[in-house]
Amino acid sequence: MIRMIEDPAELAGEDITGKYILRKLNYHWFAYGKAAIVTACKGTILHLDREETVYSERWSRRAYTGSGKRYPGGICPISAVACVCDTPDDVNAVIQLDVEAQDEFYQLIAKTEAKVRALAASSGENQFLEAAE
Repeated sequence: MIRMIEDPAELAGEDITGKYILRKLNYHWFAYGKAAIVTACKGTILHLDREETVYSERWSRRAYTGSGKRYPGGICPISAVACVCDTPDDVNAVIQLDVEAQDEFYQLIAKTEAKVRALAASSGENQFLEAAE
């Protein structure tokens, strides 16, 4: 099961211990595709493990398997949790959405750059061309 967390106050450390989390970092909710496994909760601080990923043909990228080597992943406040996933497949599915969104983002940037270059070329003025660069 995948749970999006709107209000971290609704979380109890015991409820998410042993589950995968994705965190909010730098205004980007998915924490750059790095999931962590909650090993303990002390107050509002989560203790985390990281899991080694392996290449997956199914996902065409490195993915979580649930049986990868674990190593200490540090701590984070419970308020940073954006998403809780029960299984590695859940985590991989959420990360895949991000991969697809990133592709769409780069396509949008390329379209915008092409429009600016076209505007600059049609205007014949160097200021537009310089702005496009």
